[in-house]
Amino acid sequence: MGYCPEEENREKEEDLPGGLSRENDRTDGEKDSSDLVKELPDSEGVETETFSDSGPDRDSYPAMEQEYETAEDQQLIAALEKRAGRRFLNGMMLGFVLGIAVVVAAAYAPGVIRKLTGKGNPGAEVLTQSSTISKLSEVQELIEAYYLNEVDGEYLESYLFKGIAAGLDDAYANYYTAEELSSVMDSTNGEYYGIGATIGTDTETGEFYVGEVYEGGPAEEGGLQPDDLVRAVDGEAASEMTLNELVTLIKSKETFTMIVYRPSEETELELTITCADVIPTYVTYEMLEDGIAYLKLTEFTASAVEQFRDAVADLNSQGMENLIVDLRDNPGGLLSAVCDILDEILPEDALMVYTEDKNGNREEYTADDEQSVTCQVAVLVNGGSASASEIFAGAIQDYGIGPVIGTQTYGKGVVQKTYSLSDGSAFKMTVENYYTPNGQEIDGNGITPDIIVDEDDKENKAAEDEPAESDDDSAENDDVFVESDGDSADEDASPLSDDGDIGDVDEEIADDTETDAVLLRALEELRNNG
Repeated sequence: MGYCPEEENREKEEDLPGGLSRENDRTDGEKDSSDLVKELPDSEGVETETFSDSGPDRDSYPAMEQEYETAEDQQLIAALEKRAGRRFLNGMMLGFVLGIAVVVAAAYAPGVIRKLTGKGNPGAEVLTQSSTISKLSEVQELIEAYYLNEVDGEYLESYLFKGIAAGLDDAYANYYTAEELSSVMDSTNGEYYGIGATIGTDTETGEFYVGEVYEGGPAEEGGLQPDDLVRAVDGEAASEMTLNELVTLIKSKETFTMIVYRPSEETELELTITCADVIPTYVTYEMLEDGIAYLKLTEFTASAVEQFRDAVADLNSQGMENLIVDLRDNPGGLLSAVCDILDEILPEDALMVYTEDKNGNREEYTADDEQSVTCQVAVLVNGGSASASEIFAGAIQDYGIGPVIGTQTYGKGVVQKTYSLSDGSAFKMTVENYYTPNGQEIDGNGITPDIIVDEDDKENKAAEDEPAESDDDSAENDDVFVESDGDSADEDASPLSDDGDIGDVDEEIADDTETDAVLLRALEELRNNG
């Protein structure tokens, strides 16, 4: 830790002729480094002398060039010269000490700031310790001397920082290159440039498969289907790439040829696909019977907020009296997005959620807009409902706006922030816990439904009517959004056709009202208590 060593070189007082005083000399070591720094700009290397009334006038010895003939004058000159010599030596010593202090302060400033502010995390100091730098040099020498293959410097640097994120033991921490950060920002905003599909990696075979294909997007128009296996893009074999490289290649093109293998048809296909701005449909809805509306929200993105508002406006125009919000398998999203949506439901000034950082600093988020939803709201949840979904369900539950129905939620009650770095890359880590209005701690606990209904009931009821379909395990993999759907926000994306008839998406919802035990229980509760 940097400090300015005290000097014990205080000079012995001398009786100088002419009443010369040392009261303004600053050679004592009692002042700390901050005082010295404050004095330097004023002194500019020259100390101020103070003379008593009996001393000589300043003008009587400008630059000490005037000759003095009296013994008293000669004595004064000798004393002044002796004093000037000591001041010069002391000045050199002071300059040296200050120079060392500046170097030490520069090296240890972060540690000093942490101790002064009460912030910091001592464990992180290992990153810049000399032993760490030395070990990195050792590893570099070993790689340069013995590693068989060519080293990609950018890739190596990227994973050096990804390793730091992994070392935090924070499941949500990550390091993003500038390129990766761009994709992440697109994802959180809910808008993408790409083909309108998700691509994942089969953990057993290593092959790239197509997960979700957004309705009306470029991928669907090009003939791509879920479960297709990606073999090549414009002649470049997918097997020679990482998932990120494949995604980057696809997004770099306007129109390209994709070779896929379709397991359902046991055939290989050549598809022509064009990239475009895409906004996925995050909200689907339908007006059911008895004035009960059903709305499914798949993720809390910036785009989802406007889609929710548009859906509520349409449902209100159709006479909505009660609303079911389905958040099952909704992994969460933006804190700002869930607050904007809750703002449509909670009364003005109502606390929606609050966060606390490691220093106990609390930040509250309150509703401030006019309500567009004034009816009872039932919320459907399951183990796949996480993060922002739990904020939503917890607020509805705490204010008694309606029942939360389903099974225990995931239990992610922490907030991550992404910090930009100087080269355009970014570092993400967990920085806060969040709590429901009544103080429910979500992290590790989840939200306990008011009414517990196991989703297995849905599968059992469906099995009575038709053979069970094979499980879709795509949700268990970390799908990467290759793109998104900027065009799906138009009228064609609406689940209702122009004449008000139920569209294809709504027909699926209508089917669920006969087989979905959780949805059926919500309908029953709203009819009985609405």
